[in-house]
This record gives sequence, structure tokens and C-alpha cells, in this order.
Amino acid sequence: MNRKINLILLGALIGLVWLMPVQAQEEESEGIARVVMITAKDGHDEALIKAITDYHHWVAQFEGHHEYTWYQILTGPDTGKYVARTAGHNWADFDAEYDWQEEAGEVFEKNVLPHIDHLQLQFVQEMTEFSHWPESFEAYTHYSVSDWYVKNGHWGKFRQGLKQIVDTLKASDFPNHWGFLSIESGGHGGQIRVVGAHKGFADMSDPDPSFSKVMSESLGGEEEFNTFMADWGSTFKQGANWMVKRMPEASDYGKD
Repeated sequence: MNRKINLILLGALIGLVWLMPVQAQEEESEGIARVVMITAKDGHDEALIKAITDYHHWVAQFEGHHEYTWYQILTGPDTGKYVARTAGHNWADFDAEYDWQEEAGEVFEKNVLPHIDHLQLQFVQEMTEFSHWPESFEAYTHYSVSDWYVKNGHWGKFRQGLKQIVDTLKASDFPNHWGFLSIESGGHGGQIRVVGAHKGFADMSDPDPSFSKVMSESLGGEEEFNTFMADWGSTFKQGANWMVKRMPEASDYGKD
């Protein structure tokens, strides 16, 4: 890879180098996350994970750094690629500047960038009114991910139906946990991402009572449920779905 391409990649990866203030985690957060999909060079996977782990431990010394969680994609056409995500930000956080940025960029370019072949960057925003996350993510290792595309002119009906579903599940103490995210940049029009949190593959099984049973009881019967789902389902189309696994080592910043 020549010097020019290296610099282009380095600029695109700036979110992994110039990290954001911890204050973004406070309650006034706008719920913005920066998400980078990373493809390692052939044969460089082990070297990339070691390099990013070492980089995290090094950058942790600087005040104002933020921490990325790394995941490996387990299914779909991007199997084997990596996702790095930092969440809980305000938009203004991405204007932050620090006197250690130049040095961090040099260290990243020298030690991490040589192992990266390609990347894709997105900004996403939490749709908090529709999400239902656990109090702690410590036990959650696997995440199912699906992309949906809301049709033009159908946002109101989509949100109304989704609110009814979420309110019903929460009222029934439905055991699953999920989040809805709006793709703000780097995606397609009307794109949202649905993420489910799981403690492993066994946690993917349908709970008892199931989603359809809970909704059917709330709506007055199976026929009413099917009618509701068909009507609400006409507001969007489903896209790709895949699963990722959290990578504790690559996400570590050397803290006790």
C-alpha cells in the first residue's frame, strides 16, 4: 500500500485515533455512536488484534480519550471482519481537539494501519424511546443485528406501530433486550438498525411466552395480531441480518 493510500485510510480512521471526551457519557448525551467496519489484510488478523490492543493500552494514558468496543462478525457476507464502536456521544464531541492527537496519529499509522485493508464508517443515533437495554452489558457477548428501511411517507405509521409493540413487550416483562438505531450518515435513506443483546447462542431461542403470544393476547387474538403485523410491516422492508461477538481483548484499555 503506497503512502498516499495510507494517508487516506488514516484520515478515515481518525475516529479510532482522536478519541472523544468521557463527558459524552453523561445524561445529556445525544446518543451518537461512531461505528467502523474494518477488514484486516489477508493473514494479518492476529497482528491487527495485538496492535489495536497495544494501541488502546498506550492511548489510555491521555486525558480525553474514549474507548471503543470491538466485535467480530460471525455470519453473513462480512464474516470475519471487525466492528469498532464508541457510543454515548453528542455531535459536538467530534469537534474535540487535544495536544496529543498528532502523536497518537503517528503511533496508529505506524503500528495499526499496516494491518488494515479496508474500512467503512457510519454515525448512528440511539432511538431511546424504542430501545430496551439491560442495566449492565457485562454478561452479553453476542449481538444479533438487522437493517430495516422505512418507506417514504411511512415514518409516522412505522413509529406508531413500533411504539405499540415496545410498550406491550415492556408491560409484559418480556425477557429479551434490544435497541433501535437510526443510521445518520454512511448508510441509506430511511435506514435503521435493530440490535438484540444475547448471552450466547442459547439465548437466541424464543422466550416463553413468545413475541407472537404476548402480542396476540394484547391485541385480542391471533387473527388480530396477524392483521396488525401485516399492516405495520407494510411500512418498511427488511434488509441484511448478521451476528457479532464482543472481543474483550481488543476492547481492553489496560484498566484494573
